[in-house]
Amino acid sequence: MKYVVLVLIFIFQFPQAKAETIYQWTDPWGQIQYSRTPVPGSMVSDLTELPVQQATTEQQKQEAMVKKLQQMRQDNFRHAQNEAEKQASKMKVMKDRNRCEALQNMTMEMQTAYLRQFSMPGLLWMPGYVIYPPVNLTREMRYYRCK
Repeated sequence: MKYVVLVLIFIFQFPQAKAETIYQWTDPWGQIQYSRTPVPGSMVSDLTELPVQQATTEQQKQEAMVKKLQQMRQDNFRHAQNEAEKQASKMKVMKDRNRCEALQNMTMEMQTAYLRQFSMPGLLWMPGYVIYPPVNLTREMRYYRCK
């Protein structure tokens, strides 16, 4: 019984060895690196021991730079496409607004022309007396969702 108590005291007396945290990060050449100290942009790795580091060759550096340049070109191309789509969308909205405004102006002009042509004294003040625009204009106004 004494030995069991002594063994338990001995086990709890010494602090347990903690596994050091290993950080994983990518160097400027695109190679995955590991270290025990945190580096900006690093994350905690699942490894328990540091792997043997291999020196990066010039060919690997050049390949990594080519990959980075290709990625940057693709990103620039995507960005330019998105900007062109946004610009085209804005132009379409502006064109539709201008068309709506023109349709509304044409409708008002037609109504005033009909009122001048077909008006009779006292008819304008009758309830429910409204002159509607031609069907083609109303269809076009609905198509452009004019208000």
